[in-house]
Amino acid sequence: MFPIIKYKDCDEKLIKKLKLDLITLKESILGYSPSDFNKGKLDRIRIRVFKFSRKETCNEFFIISGNKKYVCLNASFLKRRYYAALQHLLHGISHRFSHFRDEIADEIFCEFVSYSLLDELLEKRGKEFRGRILKSIERESPKEYNYYYKMARKLNKMEDRVLLRMNNKIKNRKISKKNEKMFFKKFLKKNTNVSEELVEDLPELERDFKVL
Repeated sequence: MFPIIKYKDCDEKLIKKLKLDLITLKESILGYSPSDFNKGKLDRIRIRVFKFSRKETCNEFFIISGNKKYVCLNASFLKRRYYAALQHLLHGISHRFSHFRDEIADEIFCEFVSYSLLDELLEKRGKEFRGRILKSIERESPKEYNYYYKMARKLNKMEDRVLLRMNNKIKNRKISKKNEKMFFKKFLKKNTNVSEELVEDLPELERDFKVL
């Protein structure tokens, strides 16, 4: 049952908190996913929390190994900035059901979903707390990802849930790759690129992990 979290070199209390927050968001995650993504597929996502190598340029990544889908999160980042780490984790989970083929469109979609889910979670904990946390995450995020989120909000303001509908249409092959790229090109800066994040020293993801 979602979430399947295995961890090492991380405080169990943080993992328990992370698990409870993800359980709270389970139905909402499904609400942002297309029709081909169900509870069974969500349950099968493998979440791994461990300390990343200091050489790493990212704090989260989504990886497919065979028929297994992993979302990996840096334990050091989770300890230092819990809610930013949760947003990163939700971003990684969103990659599992994103059908966007253009890299930038894919990142815009995942930023939109992850921030929307986190916003929903924090809304229950007070307006002041919610605003403070969201601003702190944006302040510390890479510039390009703040730009992707800004673009997502702009597109959603123009047409409610447009990214979710596009994702579903792409899944059903109702939008060509060319038209997908042209749609976003109209709104993006000319030299917008996705930063290449190389994953180094990836551990074996099934052994030597604890599970709650």
